[in-house]
Amino acid sequence: MNEKLQFFVDHLELINKLYNKDVILSVLDRDKIVQGFVLPPGIPPQFEVGSVFQDPSGMLDTVLAKGIARHNYLPKEVMGFPVEGNLIPVKDDGQVVGCIICSYSVEGKEKVKEIASEFQESIQQIDSSIKDVVGGVENLFRMLTDMNRMTTDVEQDVNKAADVVNEISSNASHSNILALNASIEAARSGEAGRGFAVVATEMGKLAKDSSNSATEIKTTLAAIVSHLEAITNSIKEANGVAKSYMESINSIQTILGNTISVANELENDVKL
Repeated sequence: MNEKLQFFVDHLELINKLYNKDVILSVLDRDKIVQGFVLPPGIPPQFEVGSVFQDPSGMLDTVLAKGIARHNYLPKEVMGFPVEGNLIPVKDDGQVVGCIICSYSVEGKEKVKEIASEFQESIQQIDSSIKDVVGGVENLFRMLTDMNRMTTDVEQDVNKAADVVNEISSNASHSNILALNASIEAARSGEAGRGFAVVATEMGKLAKDSSNSATEIKTTLAAIVSHLEAITNSIKEANGVAKSYMESINSIQTILGNTISVANELENDVKL
């Protein structure tokens, strides 16, 4: 065995103590034959001294051929658990004579990455749901605004109707006066004014009925106006609540946006 490779093989245990976490150290010659290795406690050997190291990624061939260090990742299908680490070429008189592989399990890292991905997906689903709620609240806000406009229009129409009723009431009062005057003239005319007196009496009744009806309509219209005012106030209140909800939801969206950003950063950090 090359002297430099032998040196590393003889001191694998010492080199392993330089790390603050469990690592797998392997020494390979140029033919990719394992010359020595050290494993963390509890991990069974994945290869043996004298065996050919299998690297499906082809990274080891690149390191031995070009003599440059590389970082590599192997999925759990290769060693039974996912690992990543560095491949460092060993040179003697400028020639690559072998390679030292320092790798470590990334099961925890993979789990964190999976959790981060699931967390990000959940947050995005919540964000999507909140966007739907925002759309609903915005539609409600528009509907309430339209209702407020309609109640204002109805109130204006009711006020116009009230003006017409006032005019009817005024005309009824004039008609009643005319009927009274007609009755007086009929009484002066004696027998000749009897027929005219009947007409005057009926006219007076009609004027009185018109006045009573106008009064009832005015009362009803006043009640409608009162109800419309109550509806308008309720709509304004609902508008205020909807606006408050919008502000709260926007605040939640901002927080969720920041959370999604943190989840992205966490996922990216785990990938490093």
